Amino acid sequence: MATKRRPTDDQKGDQNLPRGIRFYLKPNRPKPFFVEWREFGKRKTLAFELKSERQVWTDDFMKQRHDNGAKVVAAFDGREWARWIEFKRIVGDEADPLQIALEWKQRQGEAKVALADAAERYLAARKIEGMGDGTYSHATVEVKRLKEFFGAVTLGEITPERVRALMSWMATKYSAHTVRGHRKRLCALFNWAKREGISSGNPCESVAPPARVEEEVSTLTVEDAVELFKTAWKKRPAAAPRLALEAFAGLRFSSAARLVKEDVNFADKGVTLPAAKIKTRRRHYIEGLPDNLWVWLKAATDETWTMTERQYLEAKSDTFELAGVTNPGNVLRHSFCSYHVSLHADAARTAVILCHASPRTLYQHYRGRATAADGKKYFGIVPGERN
Repeated sequence: MATKRRPTDDQKGDQNLPRGIRFYLKPNRPKPFFVEWREFGKRKTLAFELKSERQVWTDDFMKQRHDNGAKVVAAFDGREWARWIEFKRIVGDEADPLQIALEWKQRQGEAKVALADAAERYLAARKIEGMGDGTYSHATVEVKRLKEFFGAVTLGEITPERVRALMSWMATKYSAHTVRGHRKRLCALFNWAKREGISSGNPCESVAPPARVEEEVSTLTVEDAVELFKTAWKKRPAAAPRLALEAFAGLRFSSAARLVKEDVNFADKGVTLPAAKIKTRRRHYIEGLPDNLWVWLKAATDETWTMTERQYLEAKSDTFELAGVTNPGNVLRHSFCSYHVSLHADAARTAVILCHASPRTLYQHYRGRATAADGKKYFGIVPGERN
């Protein structure tokens, strides 16, 4: 008949063991080292794999009893304390348990925020912050594709692996430039969500964007430029001076579209680019601009300066279509770079107008793409008769 055997006493060598706590050993158990104590008259036990672990737990237990009083410790659950010790073992002594708890709580909240909802809030916030109409239109398209791919997921469910899957999916349908743009948009969305306190991290940070493929820049021929501005002057005259800012001052579309009449210094022939109207977000004053630009700017009407960014975008697109000229993207700015460098043989001079920190890019991509004679013809384009 089987009988219950009293566990082997394991108190040897533990002379300082406090009253009310007993150690004992049950050999051949996965966790053979036991500690026993009483809470409100009830016996409690806890098992450990190593004797040293048991001793650490006991020391912490007794310290709590000394610091907080017997009543607090008596109500303390030993198993919960064991989990705390295991937590400390995993995270180490330098980690702040409160910070870890806050981050965990934030992730729990993050898991409840749908990507679709966050995306709409992000777009609304960026619109209020002053995002231009053209940029907002691009952002809306990119967000729509992100929602199409991810579907009904929460922010917390989007991992770096899912971001990579997004890029792989897009690479089968779009150019590397477009893939980079969508990754950048998703990254911006998560950065916004972090600032709003609805995301604890950004999965895009550990995902590298697609490698840039150096593509041949596209420029207008002098003949196409003449036809474009001839058409603009006849059929979209209000937009023509803004087109000239892109073609003969090298401004980006966003800057040319947002410029107001007060930014143009006709007396000294200079243009102020406020920080909010330029990509670098730093105020610039550019001068030394081609003479033909000022002919176009003096032809500007009140409608030129009051048209919205969207209205200018539509007028610009119409002008290219009516003229039968292709715009592969940024073609007016690229044309300015090519013809200005060729005409003046001074990339540093061109770089100053473009607000570039260095002429290196101009030397690399634009030098030798046109002749000085072509440059002279290009910067000789001015308004003609409206027949």
